[in-house]
Amino acid sequence: MKTSRIHIVLMLLLIATPALAQKPNGKVRDGNRQYKREHYDRAEIEYRKALEIDSTYYKSHYNLGNTLYRNKNYTEAARQYGTALESANLTPAQRSQTLHNLGNSYLQQGLADKANGMENFKQAVTNYQEALKLDPNNDDTRYNLSYAMKMLQQAQQQQQQQGGGGNSDQQNQQNKQQQGNQDQQKDQSQQDQQQQQGRQEQPNPNQTRTKPEPNQNQKAEQQRRQDAERMLEAVKNNERQTMKEQNRQVRAGKPIKIDKDW
Repeated sequence: MKTSRIHIVLMLLLIATPALAQKPNGKVRDGNRQYKREHYDRAEIEYRKALEIDSTYYKSHYNLGNTLYRNKNYTEAARQYGTALESANLTPAQRSQTLHNLGNSYLQQGLADKANGMENFKQAVTNYQEALKLDPNNDDTRYNLSYAMKMLQQAQQQQQQQGGGGNSDQQNQQNKQQQGNQDQQKDQSQQDQQQQQGRQEQPNPNQTRTKPEPNQNQKAEQQRRQDAERMLEAVKNNERQTMKEQNRQVRAGKPIKIDKDW
């Protein structure tokens, strides 16, 4: 596993079935064979046939969840994992692995729609935490938990910016610019008064009038405008960089295969 890339580890742990199996187990075995060949559509068919025989069979639900996850049907995968968790026959290890995969399903749903992903990120964090209670030494779950918490934090910050501050940075920039314009008008009035007093105190009728040089207030106004433009451009650059980083994380956040069996 390359630690330099963000990844979401899916525990693809196909449930082993005994040699002397009943009918549901026979279909599960058929599904497992198709799954290992990466024929996920065929595997889904076999797992669903197993559920037609016994709709409460937790192995069928778990393995069907894995297949749906591989086909990027994260919503239905989450439902199958949730159904598997209702079984009292799961061992602590199996329950932890199922919670891990359930967390992955919610995390992927959040990544697919980040603008509305907060609740999915919350669910992912909760399931990873529950999985770690049952298997505290699972580094994959711990890593995914950290990643989900980071995504949740970003979603919360985005919601605060959108809901708490109106138009966020753009609105703040407009408020600052408006205040600057008010200060500028005040400075202009004071400057005009000072210049008028100076002309009255030191008249020079022999001096030829020429086009005046920009006064200090005009220079200050020009400087404020330049500063405002630079600040606005910095905000835009920061937003572009944030989106670029998020897109990089989404691309790198694809699950990798772990070849283990129950």
